[in-house]
Amino acid sequence: MSDLVKNNEMSFGDYLKLGKFRLCLLVLFTGLIGYCLGAVEFEPTKIVCFLLGTLLTAMGANGLNQWWERQRDGQMVRTRNRPIPSGKISPAKALLVTSLWSTLGIVLLFFSVNPLTAYLAFATLVSYLIIYTPLKTFSSVAILAGAIPGAIPPVMGWTAATNSLGKEAIILFCLMFLWQIPHFMALASIYQRDYDKGGYNLLPDNPEYEKVTRSIIVVFCLALLGTSVLVPAIGLGTILFFSGALILGGVMLYLALKFYQCYSVENARLVFRASIIYIPILMTLLVLDERLISHL
Repeated sequence: MSDLVKNNEMSFGDYLKLGKFRLCLLVLFTGLIGYCLGAVEFEPTKIVCFLLGTLLTAMGANGLNQWWERQRDGQMVRTRNRPIPSGKISPAKALLVTSLWSTLGIVLLFFSVNPLTAYLAFATLVSYLIIYTPLKTFSSVAILAGAIPGAIPPVMGWTAATNSLGKEAIILFCLMFLWQIPHFMALASIYQRDYDKGGYNLLPDNPEYEKVTRSIIVVFCLALLGTSVLVPAIGLGTILFFSGALILGGVMLYLALKFYQCYSVENARLVFRASIIYIPILMTLLVLDERLISHL
């Protein structure tokens, strides 16, 4: 009996890995940020439906991506133990389950939140699978394309709360879009040789010897800093957010410049780790500023 329970627990864990549940937590967080910024009053039922629908759609997209790339994943050290290439979940079962997740997520958003949010979820799914996923094997432009679906969740949160688009949603999209470029380029720099084994063309050059990738990271960190400190001038956030954006963006830019001047996996990892810390703190400061500080 204990063995059966253990096997079921392992199977459940494999499905969580198939949907990249841990990564989806960031998606839910940014989506909730958008909702908190837009909500006039909080509706618990709508919030739960929004989070569940977003989670199912995101896990479905991640799982379908793994199904699509299962052969390439098997050639890479960092991905060969994923559920499909490792044989823990069959490709047919993975396709069925992840398609069901995506469908249920979009349907739930459509009927329990609003159609606009569901359309954005569908656009996220399509752009991620139809544009970003195949483009990864052809061009480094894939990172720009992949930043689009990654920037939509906070916009979905805004539309879930307001049933409309506005300048605030555009600001959230821009911040998330700009942040993802140094985030993913730093990651690709760390695992470049592994990505090469999988046949992915994610970077415009070899950052170990050339500086195009490193220059792009610096440019986007500078753009992120400049954009974030201007957000209060557009009407979102005040001094708290401005101060946080200045400090956090300054640290990101400093680490990007350090990586530009001296290539090393460790310097690339510093940029990547800083980016992971950057976005939740920045978004939290924005909500605190808008919902609490600005009303004092």
